[in-house]
Amino acid sequence: MDHKKKAFYFGTAAVACFILAMAVQGCDLQKLVSFDVPKGVQGAIDANETETLSNSDYVWSQWENWVQANSEALASSISDANARVSLINDVTALGMGALGEVSNTFPGGAVLFSGLSLLAGWFLKRPGEDKVVAKEKEDSYNAGLAKGKELVETIKEASNA
Repeated sequence: MDHKKKAFYFGTAAVACFILAMAVQGCDLQKLVSFDVPKGVQGAIDANETETLSNSDYVWSQWENWVQANSEALASSISDANARVSLINDVTALGMGALGEVSNTFPGGAVLFSGLSLLAGWFLKRPGEDKVVAKEKEDSYNAGLAKGKELVETIKEASNA
């Protein structure tokens, strides 16, 4: 090939690259590039299967709000359940104390009170039960954190792909 043809081809390629660069520069690439939203996140925040990168901040904030709201609701529910258990334990202890005081005043009361005390013993906490419950709560909390981190990593990987 002679030099004129080479120069023409290189010039044409340079002009085509320049036109392509100008076209791409005028586009909003974040609206053209999309990422996959994991199914768990889709169901939680009502997102599409794929979202554009320009919408990623909104999807991320929706996900964070969902996690925070559900974590607070779960913590509140657990706290309410613990309060009910405490109330039931207090009422039971108060009733057993009052029954113990008057059980000697009627025939067979001491035997009945002993039987009720034995029955109530089945519902009392065993030694070390608080540690077991605390460990179960911690394991559950850590499992939730691990699942959240896994979902975050999945979202990050999808957005980087």
